[in-house]
Amino acid sequence: MENLSNRNEKIGDNLGYYIHNKKKIIKEFNSIANLAKEIVTAKYSTFNVEDITKQAYTELEDLLIKLPYVGGKKSPFTPLMIQSAMTAALCKACKSLPLSPYQIGELIYEIAETSAQSISSFKKFFYRKALFSKKMKNNWKYWMKESQKGNYLENWVGVFIEGDGEPFDYGFNFTECGWLKLVEKEGITDFAPYVCLCDYARMRAIGIGFRRTKNLAAGAELCDFRFFKNYDTPKGWPPEDLEESKDFYVKLNKNFHD
Repeated sequence: MENLSNRNEKIGDNLGYYIHNKKKIIKEFNSIANLAKEIVTAKYSTFNVEDITKQAYTELEDLLIKLPYVGGKKSPFTPLMIQSAMTAALCKACKSLPLSPYQIGELIYEIAETSAQSISSFKKFFYRKALFSKKMKNNWKYWMKESQKGNYLENWVGVFIEGDGEPFDYGFNFTECGWLKLVEKEGITDFAPYVCLCDYARMRAIGIGFRRTKNLAAGAELCDFRFFKNYDTPKGWPPEDLEESKDFYVKLNKNFHD
């Protein structure tokens, strides 16, 4: 039986993890916010970019107070949750703009793409090497099994998929998505299918082979992430060109523009 002190420690972690790391998270968000300013100004010079950025910071601080705990610093889902909060903050700040979710999604994609491209060559090499290391694979195997226990209701849930390099090295099948759960609570589900495409932008820029043929945000029963050492990751924009849900994006795009 779990003793009271351990239980209290977990409760404390749940309530304070993101606030405790707030300075670090805001510092990371600064570079994203600066890129957002540049990209939005270049595409829409008449918009008040300062107000949008200010609102994004406000939204992020609000999210950090209520962001769900998914295992703390040891969990690979924690940086995904923080990244989700940053992206959600940008989406919420952009809701007031006279743009469709499709157009805002394109802005978010460009921000993610530019941000990933700006990473140094050394860090890109490190990320590639780490992703395919035995240690990383074992870490993901462990945490994917943990995800199935349902200890963190707002977490991602899935299974690790073993590969042998032919055709892929390894992957995941997610049946639940922490990002989708977050945007549903925040009332910004319209942006979800587009923001998911940032995975392509990041992997392509870093040089990691990545493919997904199904997407929960696009109405599929799961997200099938696959990673390759030798594979040319396609661009994630425009969404209509992607294999994962071409028909869905064509229909969605048509609805937003009719």
